[in-house]
Amino acid sequence: MRKADMYIIRVRGVVQGVGFRPSVARAAASMEASGYVRNDGSHVTIACDMEPARFMEGLLPHLGPMARVEDWSFEEVDGELEGPFRILPSVEGEMDSPLPPDTAICDRCLRELTDRADRRFLYPFTNCTDCGARYTVIDSLPYDRQRTSMKDFPMCSRCQGEYSDQGSRRFHAQTISCPDCGPRYRFLGSDLEVRAEGWDSFLECARSLKGGGRLIVKGWGGMHIICDPANLGSLREWYGRPYKPFALMARDLSFVESAAHLPDSARKALISPARPIVLLKKRDDAPGWVRSAMEMASPGLDSIGIYLPYSGIHHLLFRALGSVGADLPWIVMTSANPPGEPMALDVGEASKLGADGYLVHDRRISARCDDSVLVSDPFGDGVIAREGPFSIRGFPVRKARGLVPDPLEVPHGRKILSFGAERNVTVTVTREGRAYTSPYVGNTRHPEVVDYTLDSAGRFMYLFGAGDVEAVACDLHPRYETVKIAREMADERSVPLIRIQHHRAHAASLMVGSAVEGMGVIVVDGVGYGDDGLSWGGEIFHASWEDIDRVGHLQYFGLPGGDASVYHPERIAHWLSMEAGSDLDIGDEKVRSILAASHSGAVMTSSMGRLLDALSALLLGVTWRSYDGEPAMRLESLLSRAREPEIELFSLPVRGREVDVVGRWRILLEELFVNGSPKIGDRSGDRRSADLAMGMVRSIISDMVEVGMKGVDDNEGKMGISGGVAYDIPILEAFVEEVKARGMTPVLHSRVPPGDGGISVGQAALAGRML
Repeated sequence: MRKADMYIIRVRGVVQGVGFRPSVARAAASMEASGYVRNDGSHVTIACDMEPARFMEGLLPHLGPMARVEDWSFEEVDGELEGPFRILPSVEGEMDSPLPPDTAICDRCLRELTDRADRRFLYPFTNCTDCGARYTVIDSLPYDRQRTSMKDFPMCSRCQGEYSDQGSRRFHAQTISCPDCGPRYRFLGSDLEVRAEGWDSFLECARSLKGGGRLIVKGWGGMHIICDPANLGSLREWYGRPYKPFALMARDLSFVESAAHLPDSARKALISPARPIVLLKKRDDAPGWVRSAMEMASPGLDSIGIYLPYSGIHHLLFRALGSVGADLPWIVMTSANPPGEPMALDVGEASKLGADGYLVHDRRISARCDDSVLVSDPFGDGVIAREGPFSIRGFPVRKARGLVPDPLEVPHGRKILSFGAERNVTVTVTREGRAYTSPYVGNTRHPEVVDYTLDSAGRFMYLFGAGDVEAVACDLHPRYETVKIAREMADERSVPLIRIQHHRAHAASLMVGSAVEGMGVIVVDGVGYGDDGLSWGGEIFHASWEDIDRVGHLQYFGLPGGDASVYHPERIAHWLSMEAGSDLDIGDEKVRSILAASHSGAVMTSSMGRLLDALSALLLGVTWRSYDGEPAMRLESLLSRAREPEIELFSLPVRGREVDVVGRWRILLEELFVNGSPKIGDRSGDRRSADLAMGMVRSIISDMVEVGMKGVDDNEGKMGISGGVAYDIPILEAFVEEVKARGMTPVLHSRVPPGDGGISVGQAALAGRML
């Protein structure tokens, strides 16, 4: 024993579940430092006899890819240190440490998985301190095996040996396991009877896939439906989703390159530890059978969602397919959720779908987590768009596996709980200046999703030490289920309920995600309840943390039948045509006469999303929305084919704060139907339609930017875009060009989804400022 000055270092950041303590121990040994390291709930405590700055400098090279030091502090104390550096048992403290996300199997573990001489050969749960499931297995903090779903699997002697060996990369790896002691897979038939176990279960699954089976596979954070892309027609009929896009999992990157255009930012995202689904533009020169499969997977769209295997499970599945003579380069893999329910967690829930077979394991899923969906950054330099986790450049359509949790700074230190909107709901809690947002939850019109929303709120309040929230935030809409939930929770806790207007929350989410305060923001969206009781969705704001002031908007137009127009967008097209002085032929005389009679009683909106739906109906004949966002997504494919957008044709004066819609619609009809009466879908998306549609949309974006830049501080010179329409690449490109043409800097989403998945972030940020 020796006496020495002792330093206590407290480290915050992503330091739980990422091999941080073993890294500290190895670094200390290399520097011949004495002391200890311990998880303390909200941080990691290091005691050492070395000057702290020198110790931390020596530590950084030892950290694994998932670890992230955000800040550290120290104090010097008198004390005694003994012997070698030690890892002490964790203690339960106040919890606000970021949880690590689930990350893809690393190269070293993958080599073990395929090495016949290795004891983990063909073992699907192979992982180490640098990779594997984390968020989906953690029950509570501090992060130790007994606080995860791995507590049900005691380590065997060989795993215990690796766990205790400072030279092993599984030193103190809490999720360590092997075929002798860990979770196992089984293949169940349609009757839920066991057909095979272990590696044989993968072979049986592969044989069923080869035979045209529609199967369900249990992964890390939920269950997926899988099939051979050649059987997509059968899958769509069985699953009841005739047109909704399905993601494809490709065996390797080389096949992705043969099927879709792969810019550098997309390539980096695909192979990152997050392994998101990336939306890619289909290649026109891909082999015929590949083009056919992609069209079946995403009908009528120019893009396709593709991702790469991220777990041992997926690698073994492709290996098994090769072993049974079905060497498929990709498979359909989409979330398995019964109608109106969240993603299934176990075979009991998944069996409601009635699959041909089930590949399942016996490890409990602690937290549901769907796949992330990403649009890679198409702009490069010249825009403000922060890199996301793992240096990913792009913006998330759905932020979940691999990207969550991702703590972000907010402009207050309050404890706030927020519930988002109605669709694409997420839950956010804030504490000590950070926001922690849940993975994608779903559509709270369904009771099961409401239950999941409440579970997510409870989990995040507990894990991040925000159980004693100071306020609850929600949307302004009087009938959203999330508003009801928020009101009840605020009443139970006797804290304020703070209502945040939908599109102001979008603008605030952009400020949080971009770390930019003070800019003009255009919010192009579906519909959201406005201050005036009307449905907003094409809004222009001057945004700062002091105020988000509405300075302009799209001209109000009608939604005949209210929500019915969302599902029948030709009704909106008919209303606009009547207002423009034309009688649009929608193919149903009875409905046409009803719409004409009810023209003056339509619900009024300023929604850019609904305007795009009307364009999709008029130009492409999309008269029924079979899935969320379908008309606008179909239109995006048309807009991307424009070569000479006729912008000047649609140039109209801005009337005060209002950007003209009806006048532009009139011009569109006049140009499209010179020799006849306007008729739904009559132009079938031809080249002229694409140029006119892009010209109309570009002129609207131009006017919105023009209105938004007035009064913005010249020193700031920034203009942002948010809302569900901000996923549309041709519209984003138009926005970026219009902003740059005025000498300003575009601000784009990157760390927070532009759509409703980011609403809870904006709500929580604004609510804390309002207390």
